[in-house]
Amino acid sequence: MRKPLFLLALLSLSLASCADTDQLYDANAYRTGTFEDHVYKVWEGQTLQAYAQTIQGKTLQHDAQGYFNGSGRYEVTDTTCSLYGYKDAQTRHPNWFITPENQPLYWGGPGDAFDDIMDPHNSTGWVDNSSLYDKIYSQNKRLDRFYPKFSRGYLSKLYNGQIKCDGWSYLALVLAESKGFGTMFPYELASAEYIAFPLLVGTGESTREGGFRRIVSLDIHFTFYKYADTPSGLAGYKVTCSDVELQCNCGSAYTSLVGFTFADAGLDPRGIVGMSITYDVKNDPRGLNADFSTEGPHVGLCIYEMLVPDSTWY
Repeated sequence: MRKPLFLLALLSLSLASCADTDQLYDANAYRTGTFEDHVYKVWEGQTLQAYAQTIQGKTLQHDAQGYFNGSGRYEVTDTTCSLYGYKDAQTRHPNWFITPENQPLYWGGPGDAFDDIMDPHNSTGWVDNSSLYDKIYSQNKRLDRFYPKFSRGYLSKLYNGQIKCDGWSYLALVLAESKGFGTMFPYELASAEYIAFPLLVGTGESTREGGFRRIVSLDIHFTFYKYADTPSGLAGYKVTCSDVELQCNCGSAYTSLVGFTFADAGLDPRGIVGMSITYDVKNDPRGLNADFSTEGPHVGLCIYEMLVPDSTWY
């Protein structure tokens, strides 16, 4: 068992503060039961300045040369994600979901026995998931398994292989408003074929409050940064995934794998040192927005993991 770099508080709908000295927060940050209080809006380094000067790159559609998303079907919420949350990617790229020994890598697990990551009996410890490395897709591909510096800081939860809630609520995800957040990576990307994110949408409402199950459409903007001779020291290239259909309030275990190849995005991954995520709500049947500076309730993008499988970093 290995110790985490932040402490977990086992309180319902609570989020641990980060003990990594590289990222400091207010004493009460991310520790309440209120949905809006958990929004992560930190722009590290010069990412915000660089975002203002970014180059608009490709806008990808959900088609053969565009992004993949969940099950690939969005007629009703039950077919959007759940056990089928990776099928669109698997259908296009079956080789991504097998081991070098030609054994299958499962989205949840054989019989859908989801990986746990955190020890339910030890609030300050990780479960040793090494037995899942050759069984579970996200455990096989998780970044912190190969590059230890991804284990540091608040955003380390995006690199630990946990693609679903597994009963851990906000401890398992990063909640973003439409204005998003920006991060600098602890390494520089040398090579990668694709990038993918297990995503869902939430509002923090109970069904009684109007938080009914539905599909929400977003335009999600992924901006990638490289070092450059600019005022911010960075140059940004934005990739937009248009009309991404995600389940909302169906259950925090039901993520959809959303992503794209760097080739389809028209971007050479070499030299990427940071990324930001922002988005626009295209359609919510309830008409909510993602501007958390206004009175709620709001639509929030829940990000569980950033996967850059089989990538190499300097």
